[in-house]
This record gives sequence, structure tokens and C-alpha cells, in this order.
Amino acid sequence: MGRQGAYTPCVERETGLRERFATERRRSAFFAALAGMGAGIIAIDTWVAPQLGVVGGISGGLLAYALVFGYETLMWRRSHGA
Repeated sequence: MGRQGAYTPCVERETGLRERFATERRRSAFFAALAGMGAGIIAIDTWVAPQLGVVGGISGGLLAYALVFGYETLMWRRSHGA
């Protein structure tokens, strides 16, 4: 019973670290999406067609979100395991 009590705080501490990581990962991906939307609107509106500016912004934001979220997840798994 003593060993089980000694192991529990380590599990709680790792869970807290995972929660902080998940929060930071979503926050980073959200800010990347905002920047990607701005860049997508400007690029598509300027070089492709003015009517597609908003669509380009949304797709650019989604792409940026997916890239950052995927990269952060990959780095977490590489450093801390699954």
C-alpha cells in the first residue's frame, strides 16, 4: 500500500503537465490561425481574386491551425511518449 501512495503524486503531476500542454497547444494553434487568416485574405485577395479573399483567409487559417497543432503534438510525443 505504501508503494501505491508514492506513485500517485507522479501520475497527478504528469496529468497537470499534460493539461497545461493541451491548453498551450490550443492557444498557439489559435494564434497561428489568426495570423494565417490575415495572410490568406491578403494573399488570395491580392493575387488570385478579390471575391475569394474571405474563403482564402478561412482556408489559410485552418491550414495554419492544423500545422501548428500537429507540430506541437508531434514534439510532445517525441519528448514525452504517447
